Amino acid sequence: MTRELVLGIDFGSSSTIAGVLINDRIELIQDAGDQVIPSIIYVPDRGDAVVGRRAVARQIGEPSNVIRSVKRLLGLDSSSDLVRRYAASTPLPLDVSTSKPMFKMRAGKMAPEQVAAAIISYVRALGEQRFGVRIKRAVMTMSADAPVGYRDAIIRAARIAHLELAELIAEPVAAALALDLHTQNIDRNIVVCDFGGGTFDVSAVAQRGLRFTPIAIGGDHYLGGDDLDDALASAISGAIYKRARYDISTNPGRWTELVLRCESAKRQLSTQSETPLAMKDAYPLEGVRTDLRVSIDRPYAERAWAPIMARVHAVIENLLLKANWTPDDVQLVGLVGGGAMIPIFRQTIASIFPAERIRRADQPELAVAQGATLLTARYREISTGQLPVLVA
Repeated sequence: MTRELVLGIDFGSSSTIAGVLINDRIELIQDAGDQVIPSIIYVPDRGDAVVGRRAVARQIGEPSNVIRSVKRLLGLDSSSDLVRRYAASTPLPLDVSTSKPMFKMRAGKMAPEQVAAAIISYVRALGEQRFGVRIKRAVMTMSADAPVGYRDAIIRAARIAHLELAELIAEPVAAALALDLHTQNIDRNIVVCDFGGGTFDVSAVAQRGLRFTPIAIGGDHYLGGDDLDDALASAISGAIYKRARYDISTNPGRWTELVLRCESAKRQLSTQSETPLAMKDAYPLEGVRTDLRVSIDRPYAERAWAPIMARVHAVIENLLLKANWTPDDVQLVGLVGGGAMIPIFRQTIASIFPAERIRRADQPELAVAQGATLLTARYREISTGQLPVLVA
């Protein structure tokens, strides 16, 4: 048995999750005790960049030094509408005077690939520290509907991080493994929906025994849980403006804090019908700094999220058209990604497919990384049972 470990990496817009196979068991890498590693990098004016959990706390105090959601820029040209959308949603200045966008940090310019490489390198270092071996190779996932240049961009990022990519697979394919679909030797049509922090990927897959053939892929590279946070923050910001005639989005620090509070509220509303949201000194009212203290119920949030769910619905309808399937042709719908925990997302899926055919992964936010880690078995002398045959 070889001592080499191969990383399985789900590089996401909002978080990165990675694991290795140890004695046929998936071991996920942890950052300060958490398996979900924020895809965030803090670039100080001087000194080394900080990645992951330690960078999160810097978002409010120094938003212009913190880069997040870099995955949304990988492989894009400066002329892309998606680059302009990214630039409008961040306090970070982007240089679009060249063919590829560049972050203009006070410490110097950084390409998106360099930012991604810093995150990947950090994850690799965490793995090496935990398991005590040098890690040289990885199986990574990518969005099914990623831009044309994304594959080359993530390969460059991995090389900068001193990792050889043994395989680059579509996220819904990895998710299918985490759902244990490859353990059932049957014939059926499957739709896998991966609603992550920054992207929504869908795949129509024909399973014939242990052979999985992609029939159609689709998705939206700019649709995910981060957009839910922004939509809820915009709704609250609008209410503040009506009361105090103050636009909180003009203050990068306060806006970032509000978005983070909304992210927390989103998570709470996945299991609760109502949650408090508080923010100190949120806005001025008649010259006095005023705290924000509101109670957010699920219907309020879901009204803010309705346009996003309409986009989710459209993505799936387009996938079915590509596959030439009707909802009745689909025997199983697998839900993965952190967004799978959100009730209105599941309700949207259930408005298309019968509820009894929908299966959510036990740990949906970890599923893609678990699938990628299972696929590292191809590159190690270990026994993990029978892996599926993936037919291009």
